Amino acid sequence: MNQSEKKKTGIGQLIVWFLEGVFAGFGAILPGISGGTLCVAFGMYRPIIETLSDLKNGLKRYWLMLGVFIVGIGAGFLGLSGIADYLMQKNLTLVTCAFIGFIIGTFPELYRDAGEEKRTKASFWSFLICLVVMLCVLYVLKTQSFNAIAPGFGAYVFCGILWGLSFIVPGLSSSSLLLFFGLYQPMLAGISRLDFGVLIPMAIGMAACVLLLSQVVGRAYKKHFTIVSHGVIGIVAATTIMLFPKPEATVSGMIAYILCVVLGAVVSYGFTCLCSRLKENAG
Repeated sequence: MNQSEKKKTGIGQLIVWFLEGVFAGFGAILPGISGGTLCVAFGMYRPIIETLSDLKNGLKRYWLMLGVFIVGIGAGFLGLSGIADYLMQKNLTLVTCAFIGFIIGTFPELYRDAGEEKRTKASFWSFLICLVVMLCVLYVLKTQSFNAIAPGFGAYVFCGILWGLSFIVPGLSSSSLLLFFGLYQPMLAGISRLDFGVLIPMAIGMAACVLLLSQVVGRAYKKHFTIVSHGVIGIVAATTIMLFPKPEATVSGMIAYILCVVLGAVVSYGFTCLCSRLKENAG
């Protein structure tokens, strides 16, 4: 935000920043949608990383824009959590299939973004290694019945850490991992009823993650963008594969599964295309 933009800042611009935050918060809580990707789409990622890397100068330059944007994120985050929790209580399997579709719908945009710089053999190996390692880790956790983590203070700190990662690492969706570990629904329920036993440990985990890792991740993306980006795609792909529920025994059940996946993919793809257009217009 340069000097001329500062002078022009008015109520209209504040509303735009707030609505962008609401949109980012709404999308970030859905599995498959990365908070970091949305921040990139709205032109907020660089100001956030710059501010976290150099707090004094960052706040001096971006305090108003980021302040309004963050308030919007909170509003969107809290607003959607109750809806998502209600739907999961009605039919967990079908909602999970829709969420799988959300994840699938983001792959074209993730692949396109990762290819902004030249793809190399290292990019391919980064994707493959992260895919295989993550598949192995999640498979072991699933077969050993470690995937269901009991809700509690430590579990919600873990949720906060993953949420922090999803905003620092564009393309990484924390909700996908939380679904796998069985923490997504209890977290949503706690957020929707403003349970401070959930919100406070989440805030602690998120703050610790953002403050400790923002500079490291920022440097990694600058120096090894294509390698890190393709590694993230591998992690997201592995998580998606392991989220698929057991096949339904009836034809109607399988059709419902497929329809939910397709619908989720269409909605998610449209959402990412919209974000891409906003990013281009901002540029």
